[in-house]
Order: sequence, then C-alpha cells, then structure tokens
Amino acid sequence: MLASLPNISNNSRSFDWKVVRREQMGVLNALDVAKTQLYHFTAIVIAGMGFFTDAYDLFCISLVTKLLGRIYYTDLASEKPGNLPPNVAAAVNGVAFVGTLTGQLFFGWLGDKMGRKKVYGLTLLVMVVCSVASGLSFSYDAKAVMATLCFFRFWLGFGIGGDYPLSATIMSEYANKKTRGAFIAAVFAMQGFGILGGGIVALIVSTAFNAKYDAPSYLVDRAGSLVHQADYVWRIILMFGAFPAAVTYYWRMKMPETARYTALVAKDAKQAASDMSKVLQVELEADVEKVERLSQSKNSFGLFSKQFAKRHGLHLVGTTTTWFLLDIAFYSQNLFQKDIFSAIGWIPKANTMNAIEEVYKIARAQTLIALCSTVPGYWFTVAFIDHMGRFAIQLMGFFFMTVFMFALAIPYNHWTQKDNHIGFVIMYSLTFFFANFGPNATTFVVPAEIFPARLRSTCHGISAAAGKAGAMVGAFGFLYSAQSKDPTKTEAGYPPGIGVKNSLIMLGVINFLGMAFTFLVPESKGISLEELTEKKKKAMAGDQLQVLTALDVAKTQWYHFTAILIAGMGFFTDAYDLFCISLVTKLLGRLYYHQQGSPDPGKLPSHVSAAVNGVAFVGTLSGQLFFGWLGDKLGRKKVYGMTLMIMVLCSIASGLSFGKNPTSVMATLCFFRFWLGFGIGGDYPLSATIMSEYANKKTRGAFIAAVFAMQGFGILTGGMVAIVVSSIFKARFPAPAYEIDAIASTVPEADYAWRVILMFGALPALLTYYWRMKMPETARYTALVAKNAKQAASDMSKVLQVEVEAEEEKVEELAQNEETKFGLFSKAFLRRHGLHLLGTTSTWFLLDIAFYSQNLFQKDIFSAIGWIPKAKTMSALEEVYKIGKAQTLIALFSTVPGYWFTVAFIDRIGRFSIQLMGFFFMTVFMFALAIPYHHWTLKENRIGFVVIYSLTFFFANFGPNSTTFVVPAEIFPARLRSTCHGISAAAGKAGAIIGAFGFQYAEQGIGVRNTLIILGVVNFFGMIFTFLVPESNGKSLEEMSGENEADEENGGDEVRESRHE
Repeated sequence: MLASLPNISNNSRSFDWKVVRREQMGVLNALDVAKTQLYHFTAIVIAGMGFFTDAYDLFCISLVTKLLGRIYYTDLASEKPGNLPPNVAAAVNGVAFVGTLTGQLFFGWLGDKMGRKKVYGLTLLVMVVCSVASGLSFSYDAKAVMATLCFFRFWLGFGIGGDYPLSATIMSEYANKKTRGAFIAAVFAMQGFGILGGGIVALIVSTAFNAKYDAPSYLVDRAGSLVHQADYVWRIILMFGAFPAAVTYYWRMKMPETARYTALVAKDAKQAASDMSKVLQVELEADVEKVERLSQSKNSFGLFSKQFAKRHGLHLVGTTTTWFLLDIAFYSQNLFQKDIFSAIGWIPKANTMNAIEEVYKIARAQTLIALCSTVPGYWFTVAFIDHMGRFAIQLMGFFFMTVFMFALAIPYNHWTQKDNHIGFVIMYSLTFFFANFGPNATTFVVPAEIFPARLRSTCHGISAAAGKAGAMVGAFGFLYSAQSKDPTKTEAGYPPGIGVKNSLIMLGVINFLGMAFTFLVPESKGISLEELTEKKKKAMAGDQLQVLTALDVAKTQWYHFTAILIAGMGFFTDAYDLFCISLVTKLLGRLYYHQQGSPDPGKLPSHVSAAVNGVAFVGTLSGQLFFGWLGDKLGRKKVYGMTLMIMVLCSIASGLSFGKNPTSVMATLCFFRFWLGFGIGGDYPLSATIMSEYANKKTRGAFIAAVFAMQGFGILTGGMVAIVVSSIFKARFPAPAYEIDAIASTVPEADYAWRVILMFGALPALLTYYWRMKMPETARYTALVAKNAKQAASDMSKVLQVEVEAEEEKVEELAQNEETKFGLFSKAFLRRHGLHLLGTTSTWFLLDIAFYSQNLFQKDIFSAIGWIPKAKTMSALEEVYKIGKAQTLIALFSTVPGYWFTVAFIDRIGRFSIQLMGFFFMTVFMFALAIPYHHWTLKENRIGFVVIYSLTFFFANFGPNSTTFVVPAEIFPARLRSTCHGISAAAGKAGAIIGAFGFQYAEQGIGVRNTLIILGVVNFFGMIFTFLVPESNGKSLEEMSGENEADEENGGDEVRESRHE
C-alpha cells in the first residue's frame, strides 16, 4: 500500500511510489517498480550460468557422438569409420532429455513446495557431479561405456531440468515488471554461450589432441586414423561442462529466497520484506496483514484444481505445447547439425578425416552456427522482449522458423549443390536465430511469469518438460526420419527414412504448429507477476506485498544482470551440452562403428544415434518436471545449485564414457547424457522462475529472455569448442581422408576429441556455481510461498539496497486466503491458469518439435545439400571440424541474434506478438524451404537455402523459443511457478524428442521435403496455440497469477478483461 511505502527509504535512492498500487503488498510492489540494478544482473549471471552449463552439457554430446562411434564401433573392414548404432546414438543423444524432462517436473514442483532457493543449489550440484561422471564413463566394452554414459547423462539432464523452472521462476520473481522479460530471457540466453562454449571447447580439445597425436584419415589408415588418446577427447569435452556450474554454486547458494515465494507461498511477510530490503536497498514493510488476508482468501488453488484450469489451464497448455513443438525442431537441428553439415558437404566425409579431425570439423561448424545465429538470437530476445512483448517475439520466431525451414526443404536439392552451400548455411543459421530470437527464449520466459508464485516453478517445470519431450521427439525422430528413402544410402543400422528434405518439411510444419499454439500463451510484458496470476485487479491492488512491489518497480540494476548471468550460464551449459553431441556423433560412428571394407566411414547405428542424440532430451524433460515441482516445494535457490552440479558432473562423466566395446561406451554415454539432461531440465523452470521473480515488470521479459538467450552462446561455444578441439587434434594427429586410408583416417586420439568437447560443458556451469549459491531466494517465493515476509523483505532489501518492510500481516492474510492456496491439480488452478498452462505447454511442445528437429540434425541437412563434404572425403577429426564450423556459422548468424532480438524487443512488443510473429515466420520459411526443395538441392542455390534455413532459427529464437521460456515464468502463481514452468518446458522437451527422433525416421520414410512440410505445419499450429497464452508484458507476477487477492467480492471481471487486452 502506498501509505506504507514511504518506509522504503535509502539515502542514495528515491522511489516514486505513486506508480505503485495503494494496497499492493509493498515487497512485491518494490520488486515490480525497482529500477534495474546490480542485483538484477547478479541474478541473471547466477541463473544464467546454470543455463550456460545446461546448453553446454546437452549439446556437447552432439560434438562427440561421431568420435564415440569411431572409438567404440569402428569396424576396420568397413570403408567408413565407426558410427554409433542407431539405438546407442538415440540413447546417448536423448537420455539427457529424458533426465531433463524428469528434472523439470520434479524440481519445478519442488521449487514451489520447498522454495526456489532451497532447491536451486541442488540442481547445480547434480549437473556438476554428472558432468564429471559422464566424462568418467569407463567400462570393459563399448556397450557398458555407453550405458554408463547414458546413466550419468540422464542424471545430468535431471539436474539441468531442475534449472529450467527454478532459474526462470527466480528470475521472474526477482525482476521488475518493466524488464522482467529481458531478465528471464537473459538467463535463458546463456544457453547460447553454452552451446558456443561447447563448440569452442571441442575445437580446442580436438585441435590440441590432433596436434599432439597426428593421425591419417580413415581412408589412408583405418586403424591409424583413430589414436588411442582420442578416447580422452570426448571425456574432456563432456567433463568441462561441470566447470561453469561449479563456479557459480557459491553465489547461487547466497541468493535469498524470492520475495514472491516468501510472501505469497511461505506467507512470511517479514522475511520477504527483509530479503528484498537487502536486495533493493530500501526499507520495506512486512505487510503481515496483507499476507494474512491473502492466506485466508480463496487464492490457494492447486495445480490440478478447477480454479487453476479456469485461470491458467490454457496458459499451461500454451507454454507446454509451444515449448514442446519448439524443442522438436530446435533440438533436431542442434543435436544433428553435424549430419546436416555432412549432408550438404560442409563437413568432409568421415573416412576422409581421422577421428579427432572429425570432432574438430563438427565443432567448428557448430561454433560458427552458434556464433552467427544461436547466440545473437538469444540476445536479440533479451534486447526486445520487453519492447515487443513475449507474444510478438514468439509468434515472429515460429513464423520465420517455419518460413526458413520450408525455404530449406522445398528446394533441398538446390542446397546440396556445392555452389549453394553458403546459402544453405545462412538460411539454416537464420532458423536458429529466429528460434532464439523467438520461441526458444520466450517459452522459457513466459512460464516463469504467468503462473501463481506457489505454482510458478511447477508450471515452468511442466512447460520445460514438455519442451524436453519435444526435444526427445526431435532428437530421436530426426535420427530415423532423416535417413534416405533409398535403403542402400541409409546409415548403418538405420531403416530407410523420409530423407532430409521431408524431415525439414516436417520441422516446418512443427514450427507452424508452434506459431498457432503461441496464441494460447498470454502476454506478460509490463505486467507484474501478481497481475498475471491475479483474478481481481482491485482486490490485488489493496493487498500487494511491498517487497513484491519493490521488485516490480525496481529500476534495472546490476543485480538484474548478475542474476541473468548466473541463471544464463546454466542455459549456456544447457545448450552446449545438449547440442555438442551433434558435433561428435559422426566421430563416434567412426570410432566405434567402423566396418572393415566399407566405402563409407562408420556411423552410429540408427538406434544408437537416436539414443545418443535424444537421451539428454528425455533427461531434460524429466528434470524440467521434477525440478520445476521441486522449485515450488523447496524454493528456487535450494534446488538451483543442484541442477548445476548435475550438469557439471554429468558433462564430465559423459566425456569419460568408457567400455570394452562400442555398445558399452554408447550405453555409458547415454546414461550420463540422460542425467545431464536431467540437470539441464531443472535449469529451465528454476532459471526462468528466478529471473521472472527477480525482475521488475517493465523489463522482466527481456531479463528472462536474456537468461534463455545464453543458450545461443552455448550452441555457438559448442561449435567453436569442436572447431578448436578438432583443429588441435587434426594438427597434432594428421590423418588422410577415409577414402584414402579408412583405418588411418580415424586416429586413436580422436577418441579424446569428442570426450573433451563433451566435458567442456562442465566448465561454464562450474564457474557460476558459487554465485548461484550466493543468490538469495526470490522474494516472491519467500513471501508468497514460504510465507516469510521478514526474510523476503530482508533479502530484497539487500538486493535492491533499500529498506523493505516485512509486512507479516499481509503475508499472514495471504496464507489464510483460500484463493491463494489452490494446487496445480485443483479446479481453481484449472479455471484460472488451465488455458494458460495449455498454451505454454502446447506452444513450447510444438516449437521444440521443429526447433530441435532443425538443431539436432543440422549436420545431416548440411551434408544432404553438399555444404559438408562427404564423410569419406575427410578424416574423422576433419569431419568434426566441418560440422563444428557449419554449426558455429548457423549459431552465429541466426541462433544467437534471434535470442537477443527477443531480449531487446520482448518488453516493447510483448510476449504474444513476438511468439506469434516467430511462429508465423518459422512457418513461412519452413514452407519456403520445403516446397521448392529440389531447387535448393542444386549447387548454385545452396547459399539461398542456408539463408532461409538460418532465418527459421532466427525467428524461432526471436519468437517462441524465447517467449515459451519467458511466459511460463510470469503467468503462474509463485507457489506453482517453477512447477508450471517445468511442465511447460517438459512439454517442449517432449516436442524436442519428437522432433529429434521423429525427424530421423520421417526423413527416411517421406524424405526431407515432406518432413520440412510437416515441420511447417507444426509451426503453424504453434502460432494458433499462442492465442492460449496471456500477455504478461508490463504486469507484475502477482497481477498475472492473482495470488495477492484477499477476497473475491470485486474486480474479477475487470482483471479478466485486462488480462486479455
């Protein structure tokens, strides 16, 4: 209430509290109107480093899968280097997604139950431990190594999954209304750096090993092309993911609980005011009476209640479906860039390179893609999310992803011609750009904003889990769908598919569906979290906690950027770890699945490839659900470090996947990739929720999008690491092309290349672990969920550097308000947020189908259009280099810019507009690729193909890929925010699973062209479902969730109308 706001004072600051509603809980008002300060950036950094690690760990596996294939599945009688068997590849690539999905759901729920902070460190620890353990996957045979790797990758994904709802919820509850979207997006944008970091680490490691252990190409010397030391490469790459997570653990543990959780869920007004007084550096009243009134109101409906379904049901559907659809396409593209690059000739044939050189080529391609498209896309989201709005960015992202995917697919034969490779890369990069400057960022941001504080983490976890389900679909599906329709041209162990062209068409359809489902997600731009989840504006206005108001009106400060970086580094690691696997799968095939006498280098069998590429998605989906729930149960911070530790450990463990035979190596890799994905999955709801709860209303979208945009840097880094590692290994161990010497083309040292690339993902996560642990629990969780007004005020007083009153009476009143107690499965939740959750899940689901289908299988698309040379014309390490280079270019020119376009415009044009625009352009470009696909396969048209393909990524990221992340962190109640974000993210990962694995088979059965058409249709549906997601731009989290209401007598219709303006 404004009458009490003069108590908020600081010698160095003054607040114009006239802009704050007279009766809003002071701590919440303070958060919503707080200027962007240092604490915002601190929170971004702490949460972002988790996503850096998430991206690194999830994508670095793609950098080393080919190396794993060479090491553990090489048959010297084959003319091609070894490849992971299809089932092993699927497990290694996808198990982390399963873990992530699980982690998103679990930690999302736990974040609502225990508080954000209590769970936040746990996810980081899981990531660290599992990153290390992934690189330590040893065994007596390949099968055992792969099993061990998959085991740790699952738990890595579990930790990563927890970071999704927790980071998103924490950031959303910390941010002010004005820049909340940018803050949450900034956390997520760290994924871009994670992917970029993965590529860079792979480049460095492969270059170092190649220089030290020179080897001929597989064609020259089949046995000599794979040096024994190559087994260290993939382990180092995987284990590196533990480093950034470990570094931020301390700071994550130091973060106070979010005031929104403390006040609105824990009903502790004093703690919320105390926490936020420290954060905002102003005095805040505890608002105990308001908390008491809110506690006694009916605003306590659960996730499975009718009230939730009514208020947020469609929103959750929107966040889950859009994230699901996004991740199908996004992860399909990222994890399998190496195959796409090889298909278009950008990466030489595997048998023309040695094993480590292949890692280098793949990493170089991934690094270039991340640098030129993935990373810029994330940060475009951060820059525009609070200007354009979540909806507009997500819609635009899906749209351009659709357009560029069709533009790649339809004239696919044109792109396969040598003269057109550059055009293909440009188009392909643009799809990444608009994925990140679009739904890849917004799907993370929105679930952290639109759900009530008590369900915010849970809903974000659900949304993120849906995304990881999509990632699994994308990862595993692409492995099979992208196979040639000609049985004689399929990879070893794979049945005929539909071809790259049809698979791209399918991704275009998926992006289109994501655009359609974007309409289910509300615009949260400029709206406080409480406004987004509020049923009655009038009732809420009189009972807003001061600590939450302080957050909402806080100016953009240093703490916002710190929070973005901390949360974003988790997404950096997420993207790196999820997509680096695509850089090394061909190397894994050469190393472990070489067939003596084969004219082509070894490849991972279809089932192995599907497993290796998709298992992380399964882990991510699991982690999103688990940690999303856990973030609501235990608090954002308590779980936040855990996801990072899982990512760190599983990144390292993935690179240490050893076994006596290829099967055991792939099994071990898949094992660790699953747990890596599990940790990554946790980062989705946690980072989004934390960022949304830390940010102010004005820039909340940009902040959440910035966190998510770190994925772009993660993808870019993954490609760069692959380039560096493969270059070093290639220089140290020169090897002839496979066609010259099949054995020598894969030097034994190449086995180290993929390991180094994968393990590198642990480094960024480890770096931010300390800072993540230092972050206080979000005031929204502390005040609204933990009901500790004093702690919330204390935490935010430190963060905002203002005095914030504890307002214990308000928290007590909120605690007794039945309207603030409904659960996730309550009628109240269904009524209030059912459509919202439907919107966030469906749009994320649809987005990830297309997004991951495109990302995970870039290497296949690029190879198909001739951008990457035929595998047999390269040594193993050279192939890694080529794939890394192609992926890096796509990330640099489309993925990264797309993310940061979202950050730049999300709070200006709104979440809804961006998401709708993203889905729209994704649809258009996907059809543009698919319909004239044969045109694009012509050599002279490849540049055009690359341009259009890159635009689909651009508008995915400057569109639904960002907004599906942002919105679930804004529109749900604090007590369910992490859970709902986890659910939405899990839906996205479900879509990613469909996109990844479905693309693999669809391409074989119906061809690339038809597959791209299907993806275009998916993007179209994403656009449709976007209308289920409310606009949260400019509204406080409490306004969106409706959890500040103390009675139900007045104002219901008014708020409902305002919510759908």
